[in-house]
Amino acid sequence: AKFPKWAVAFKYPPEKKFSVVQDIVVQVGRTGVLTPKAELEPVRLAGTTVTYATLHNQDYITQKDIRIGDTVLVRKAGEIIPEIVAVVPDKRPADALPYMLPERCPVCGAEVVRDEDGAALRCTGAECPAQLLRNLTHFASRDAMDIDGCGPAVIQQLIDSGLISN
Repeated sequence: AKFPKWAVAFKYPPEKKFSVVQDIVVQVGRTGVLTPKAELEPVRLAGTTVTYATLHNQDYITQKDIRIGDTVLVRKAGEIIPEIVAVVPDKRPADALPYMLPERCPVCGAEVVRDEDGAALRCTGAECPAQLLRNLTHFASRDAMDIDGCGPAVIQQLIDSGLISN
């Protein structure tokens, strides 16, 4: 047998701590999907310092009513990925406004459209620099062409110097 029948695994609840959302920044992925992430006041969780937590999409932000300046309860899902569990509305600043993702790509300025069957917002810019960077990083990655020493920083330098354009 792969696992001894007499063994028992104990799983403890993840550690949770309070932090403050300092800002919400939007990243553009390889396929053009806009992903918001919360920039948090640094907090020590499960042996690491957490400064960012993914917010997934606009529906997630709206459902949890996350705003800049909010005090939030943070944990590490699966002891790895930082996530916001809940917002503490009693500690919300009076001037905090509901957050909405931009209608234009934060990198190239192209229009953003929502997927028909999902919650994702996508940049419609065919020449979006953020998508180019992510596409080239994926191309050079271990799972694709496996080009040693060709990471995001090197690719960004190549794009900035005009040596790579597609």
